Amino acid sequence: MAGDGTALWRLAAGDSELCLVAGRAQPPTLVHIGERLGDALSPVAFVDSARAGSLIDVPQAAPLWPDPARGWTGPPACPEADPSVPWEWQTPAADAIGVTVGYRQGGRRLGCRVQQAGDGVFELRLEAAGFGAGHLSYTLPLPPQAGEVLGFTGRWAGELQPERGPLAGGWYRSSHAGSRTAHDAFPGIVVGSTGFGEDGGEVLGVHLAWSGNYEMRVVRTREGRFMLQIVLAAAELAGVGTDEVVAPSVYFAWSDKGLNGIRVRFQDAARALRRERGSAGVARVQLNTWEGVYFDHDQARLQAMASAAARLGVERFVLDDGWFGRRSDDTRGLGDWSPRTDVYPEGLGPLIEHVNGEGMEFGLWVEPEMASVDSALYQSHPEWIVGAADQPLGRHQLALDLTRPACFEHLRRALAGLVADERIASLKWDMNRDVPQAAGLALAPAATALIQAVREARPGLEVEACASGGGRADWSALAWCNRVWVSDAHDPDVRLPMMAAYGLFAPPEVMGSHVGPRTSHQTGRRWSLHARAAMAVLGSFGLELDPLTLSEAELDTLRDYVSLHRKHRGWLHDGHLLVLPHPDPALLAVGVFGRARDRALLCLLLRGPRADAVPAPLRIRHLQGALSVRAPMRDPGIDIAAPRQPAWVRGTALNVSARMLAGAGLALPLLAPQRAVLVEVLPSAGVAVQTSASS
Repeated sequence: MAGDGTALWRLAAGDSELCLVAGRAQPPTLVHIGERLGDALSPVAFVDSARAGSLIDVPQAAPLWPDPARGWTGPPACPEADPSVPWEWQTPAADAIGVTVGYRQGGRRLGCRVQQAGDGVFELRLEAAGFGAGHLSYTLPLPPQAGEVLGFTGRWAGELQPERGPLAGGWYRSSHAGSRTAHDAFPGIVVGSTGFGEDGGEVLGVHLAWSGNYEMRVVRTREGRFMLQIVLAAAELAGVGTDEVVAPSVYFAWSDKGLNGIRVRFQDAARALRRERGSAGVARVQLNTWEGVYFDHDQARLQAMASAAARLGVERFVLDDGWFGRRSDDTRGLGDWSPRTDVYPEGLGPLIEHVNGEGMEFGLWVEPEMASVDSALYQSHPEWIVGAADQPLGRHQLALDLTRPACFEHLRRALAGLVADERIASLKWDMNRDVPQAAGLALAPAATALIQAVREARPGLEVEACASGGGRADWSALAWCNRVWVSDAHDPDVRLPMMAAYGLFAPPEVMGSHVGPRTSHQTGRRWSLHARAAMAVLGSFGLELDPLTLSEAELDTLRDYVSLHRKHRGWLHDGHLLVLPHPDPALLAVGVFGRARDRALLCLLLRGPRADAVPAPLRIRHLQGALSVRAPMRDPGIDIAAPRQPAWVRGTALNVSARMLAGAGLALPLLAPQRAVLVEVLPSAGVAVQTSASS
């Protein structure tokens, strides 16, 4: 502690460290997030800075709770608070994993805690009372060397599109979609030193674990430093009948090893969270019926599809939209969760029995937070919807107000009754429209509470998070779901970059990744079966097609990919999804590397015309030891690009050292655009490397 009462608190997470200072005239402030600093640190060194003329004579490093009454000239933490009355804060209290600070202003109370959340990952959490319709905000100082920002925009069937630029002008993103995240506003950001890349540069990744409304902005203080502020509406966080709120956590991680360093840290921390919440488990290979049949349900055909899927090695058959009420198209039926009598006169039992008889589990699609105007639910309870009756619809449907106890209880009972049939192993939980009318309603916490209530009613039930694709892909969803439907797009040119982006915050085993039809239903492009499967096999593998439409050769190929995935699944779903840079921007190389770094499975995708006649070798880092490289699947279509390809592509294993792969690289095949090749790297008993004597 310094003579003026300023004290220092330090938290370590792996090789990263966080430092917080506070004193009589120094609001609790995060002053360092980065490499570990060694011993004998003085708190004064962090706050004893020069003062520029004409500015308030206090340090402008962003405190945990920015307070205008104490000289803060940036955005306040609570715009509704009286700026002339200072917030009172308590001396920080530390324990083995974190530091907590208490604040008070009149009837408002706040607890702010920062703690370890994994190896190299920290968690920031607010608990508050008395904020009513006011706002809460998280404030995080950004490293002084930060010069660029990477955020994510997008759209339906095009989520997680990277958007990168200089930090000089600040940055802003917001979502007002209600109880899901807008497709153009995934709640994550990376800032870093100018020119940071996949394997180099100093970076800080930040993620808000929240499927709801938020504002996220990077602003520059008057002293020239950058801070990240995340703003939330207190009323959208509170439980029914209380003004006490627990805000969604903010997770952040620093690395000096570029984006792949962030990927490793967030992926491992997400796994730890999932184990803690009971949402981890084996990601089964599944077939989803949506793009195979859409609303055209027929029991005999579905049973035939299930039999064909079982012969491919599929482990779970998921019956998608169209099985309930009057649901023959997307204009009707939502809210009435009983099987269609015209298709399933005996209920779902015969289909479930057939699926189970083929050795597969049975999964079912639901969208409980919505109702169609023609449903019995809406006709009985029109007062349960969010907003006015004449509001603009989204996908022909209305949102239900889950904050109404009667509505919540009705849905809980309906879903608990549905999954009381223990033959239903999983639910694909969808949410297909934005709800801008929900501002001020705590719909996101209510939706989470409903999902948790259904899981508690049926222990062992698995849940897949879906919201028109990736509208619920944040860590609040990972806490209760076993799988995330990242996007409705299967086109590898769209989906593989999404997996690379989502890998900054989530591990591969949660990424629902399916082999779609020959022609993408979202982009209209045709992709080879090998390209579609080489992309999908890296994640939570599945099929989104009708196997009855495939040739015997295609079925054989799919069966081989399913077998390969199941063979390697144990280490794939404990490994790290990383991205390998290559000089040709048209070539995307994404792979999963085993935790021991003695194996990998890589998808090399040529997204457009190649830059050079012969591609440069791919330098494969992140491995060690003696290795064997081969293409486990033979795609004869790649030969159209060249009369000769490297031997490892033609079926001859290449024995090589990890150092050679990292230094000289792997000779690549010539691919035609919209082609891909899968690369399997496994431990080798020996390394066949020719050397020459030196004089």
